[in-house]
Amino acid sequence: MLAQHQKVIKGKKIPLYLSVLGLSISVVSGGISFFTNPASIQAREVGAKPTIGTVKSMTNGDIMCYVKLVDNKGNVYKNIGASFEICAKEKTFLNKKVRLSYGKVSVSNCQSAEPCGKSRLETLITKMQLIR
Repeated sequence: MLAQHQKVIKGKKIPLYLSVLGLSISVVSGGISFFTNPASIQAREVGAKPTIGTVKSMTNGDIMCYVKLVDNKGNVYKNIGASFEICAKEKTFLNKKVRLSYGKVSVSNCQSAEPCGKSRLETLITKMQLIR
């Protein structure tokens, strides 16, 4: 996402574009420098979805199932979206090491649990396999 601002330099309006994704642009003495924001890099890492982990909990929500996992390094992943079919097999997967597959799934985009005809695509766990 870009935000546009105007800066007046020597009587001329010059448009400046600032990135919300963590890329900063600095114009100094005619040169251009790029700086990355460490917070934006961390945000991308936090959004990474695990492919192997131990299932700690499964909870049915209004629009999807939510899974809590711990990977081999001890990282905890809370509220990973999953299809309702995954939560239906909670007894099979709870406290077991699993391999996860993800897919794009259409979920409700309504303000309440009542149907409104709106939907959005979410990346959810669509397949969970036990690892022996």
